[in-house]
Amino acid sequence: MTPLPLSAFRALAIREGYTALHNRFVQAFALVVWASSTAVAVFTGNDASVPFAVLLLWLYVVPLFALLIGVRTIHEERDEHPFLLSQPVPRVTFIIAKLTTLVGLIAAVLAAALVPVALAAPGGGWMLIFGLGLALALIGVSVGLALGQYAQSAVRGLMGALLLWFVGLVLYDFATLALVQVPFMHDQPALWMGILLLNPLDAVRLAGLMGLEAVPFTVPGAQQWAEPLLNRLDIWVAALTLVWTTVAVEWTRRHLNRYDVQ
Repeated sequence: MTPLPLSAFRALAIREGYTALHNRFVQAFALVVWASSTAVAVFTGNDASVPFAVLLLWLYVVPLFALLIGVRTIHEERDEHPFLLSQPVPRVTFIIAKLTTLVGLIAAVLAAALVPVALAAPGGGWMLIFGLGLALALIGVSVGLALGQYAQSAVRGLMGALLLWFVGLVLYDFATLALVQVPFMHDQPALWMGILLLNPLDAVRLAGLMGLEAVPFTVPGAQQWAEPLLNRLDIWVAALTLVWTTVAVEWTRRHLNRYDVQ
C-alpha cells in the first residue's frame, strides 16, 4: 500500500533530521554562527553597528555553509539511493523533506544566534535580518542539493560549492562594476541595477542596508519602474528566493528521475 504523502514526508523529515545532526558542516555552522554572534555582542561598542555587523557576517557564512550542507547531505546517502528511490514515494518528496529539514535546522541556529545580539541592541531590525538569513538558507540549500546531485563525487561537489559561493559573493560584483565602464551602460542605469539585483547576495545586501536605514540606494536616471522596486526590496528578495529555490528543486527532481532503480 502506498503511504500517504504526509506520512512519508514526516518519516523522511525525521530521518533527515537525525542524519543532519551528525553532519559536520551543520555542527561547524552552528559553532561559527553562535561564536561570532556572541563575539559581536560582546566586543561591538556601538549598539547601532551591531545589526550591520550581523548582516555582513551572515552574508558570508550562511550561503557558504548552506551550499556545503546541501552537497554533503546528498553524497552521504549515495549508497542508499537504490533502496530509498525504490520506495513508493514521489521523488520530489525526498527533495522537499531534505530542504525543509535542513533549512529548519539552519533557521533554528540563526534564531538562537540572534539572542545575544538582540540583547546587546534591542530593536535592531532583527526580524528583517532573520528573514534575509532564511532566504539565503533556502537558496543555498536548494542549490547545494542540486549541485550535490549533479557532482559525481563529494570532493567535486564541495569544490563546486566553494566556487559558486566565490562567484556569487565576489566575481559577480566585479563583473557588474566592470559593466559601468562600458559606454552603452552609461545610459542604461536601470539595466545595470537589474543585473545587480539578479544576484541573491546583492539583493539581500541591499535589502538589509536599506531596511536598516544604513544607506539610501538610488539610481539616477533610472526608469520610473525602478523606484517601487527599490522601495520594496523585501518583496523582490522573496520573489527571487522563490524562483531560485523552485528552479533548483525542479532540476534536482528531474535529475533524480533519471535513476533506474532495479
